[in-house]
Amino acid sequence: MLGIVIGSLVMFSKPLDAVGMRLMDVLFSFPHLLLAMFVVALLGAGLTNAVIAIALVNLPRMARAVRAQVIVIMEQEFVEASRALGNRAARLFIRHVLPGVIPILVVHFSLTAGRSILTIAGLSFLGLGARPPTPEWGSMLSEARELMFVGAWWAVTLPGLAIFATVLLFNIFGDALRDVLDPRRG
Repeated sequence: MLGIVIGSLVMFSKPLDAVGMRLMDVLFSFPHLLLAMFVVALLGAGLTNAVIAIALVNLPRMARAVRAQVIVIMEQEFVEASRALGNRAARLFIRHVLPGVIPILVVHFSLTAGRSILTIAGLSFLGLGARPPTPEWGSMLSEARELMFVGAWWAVTLPGLAIFATVLLFNIFGDALRDVLDPRRG
């Protein structure tokens, strides 16, 4: 939700938009796993803090995607006509801009899910995510490392395949959604 708000600032205030985008540039400048590790280190290890870190890591991409779509929609003639009729920015956003942004959000969420799964698995593998007895693929991989060398290869392979298959399915689903929701495709 914060990404939608920051991305939509371009409609309401140019100075706030500039500040928001510079903040997003700062967040973009860090590798996403390193930034997530930093946030979890500040907040403390645990699943809730790992999810907060992942949300912060994904915030700049969401804000940029929303901002780009808002700019495109604001240049459309029907938005200019609505503005000429005296509609304020909030009404323009709710009636015209937000419905045009929703397809981008759906695709973005589906594609971000795979990256988020990889990040949370990485954090849990390092001991910064879910704590036992909470089941999590990254912590399963971490616990099974030693077993791999004594013949229990399946202990590492199964959680790894589960991560691989889930991320792949989210990416395929996101690509299919993009193809369906893209107005330029016939």
